[in-house]
Amino acid sequence: MRFKFAESQRFYAALATAVVATALLGAGLRGAGVDFVEAVVATHPLAYYRLEATAGRSEVGATSYRAVGGVGSAAPGAPIGFGHNHYARLNGVDGYILTTQAGGVSTDASMMAWVNLDKLPAEAGRFFYVMGESQNGNDLDVQFETDNQLKFYTAAGGHLTYAPDPSTLVNQWHMIVVTMDTPTNTRVLYWDGKVAATDKGGGRAGKTSTFSIGASTVFGGRWFQGGIEEVALWNRALRRGEVAEIYAAASTTAAGAGEGDHARDDRDHDRGGEYSHGEAAAEPGAGPFATTAKIEIEDSRGPIRLKREEQIAFLFLSAIATLENTCQVEAQHACTMQELLTGGKAPNGWHLDHLKFDPAVDPNYTYVLNTNGMIWEAHANPKKPGIGGFYFMSNGSPTSSSYYNPAGDASLISDQLTSTSIEGDTFDVQ
Repeated sequence: MRFKFAESQRFYAALATAVVATALLGAGLRGAGVDFVEAVVATHPLAYYRLEATAGRSEVGATSYRAVGGVGSAAPGAPIGFGHNHYARLNGVDGYILTTQAGGVSTDASMMAWVNLDKLPAEAGRFFYVMGESQNGNDLDVQFETDNQLKFYTAAGGHLTYAPDPSTLVNQWHMIVVTMDTPTNTRVLYWDGKVAATDKGGGRAGKTSTFSIGASTVFGGRWFQGGIEEVALWNRALRRGEVAEIYAAASTTAAGAGEGDHARDDRDHDRGGEYSHGEAAAEPGAGPFATTAKIEIEDSRGPIRLKREEQIAFLFLSAIATLENTCQVEAQHACTMQELLTGGKAPNGWHLDHLKFDPAVDPNYTYVLNTNGMIWEAHANPKKPGIGGFYFMSNGSPTSSSYYNPAGDASLISDQLTSTSIEGDTFDVQ
């Protein structure tokens, strides 16, 4: 088997087409009505981290984020109207999200996150930190505490409290928004778009610390366990109507997605089982790539059941995409296959993970990786009939698009995957 590192005319043409296709796709999403992401961006946050991958950039501004410790990427996430959206899954032991956002808050502030707890904090015996800029004597923190109550800290010790029904916390998504207005001494905590608690506790102005998600950078041991996504920070206090509109955008588009799911059920039935709901679990067995990972992928027509060989190819390209996202953020260039195989350190000192296995020993696929600056594309081309091919690409941002062709080599004109997830072991390791 051989790898190709060519910069051919076909490669550049494909990349140009990808840029246009990506722009058209984004325009189509926005044209379908006000969606959740659009509603958030319209309020002009300082930073907005969707957490679609374990490293990436803010949807606004110039800041970025990266996972530290036990953080994975899973799907589907919060009910915001995008069936393919991913979320950060934190292990509750050492995993959190560190951002390059610091300070930026003067007299007013707002923060938002969607959360899904794996267990109650009372059961875990520790605080579950959601987000904030921790600072001794001048906090800006949101966390669930061991009484299972949600608390918003804005100064030294004083906090606003909301006690949700514990039976609604585990394995259920909720949207949290908190606001601080020091000129009027007003604090508000919103739960799923509605005011849940408010007081005149005020808070102190001038937050200067690093913004983190899932663990405090100052107060140790407050590891969040579960899912977090759609995290945003503002340097003003959102109005009640703005919070309601953001939540309504999620509710409206999610309702539309539900109708599509019913139509998908009918199509799956008509297709005689080619597409099947549920997990396509990779079976452990002989060979160099024994794995028990559970894989789910979908295109616009519904879930796709993959053969064993295809599952391995998908795991390889997913691992390449994860590693390339980190290369783009930390090393400021797309990594070559050799760099993905060996790992090492980026120029800024950040450690680069590496592939768990060498794709060269896969008897069923030829893997092709092309890079040009921040741009990369990766192919898994089948060596025999009866198995499909995959194509992943990024036009320079730390996100990627993926395509599948059940009849052979995949390209931009193949079926785009709209939802992908891996549960269990992956082919990228530290």
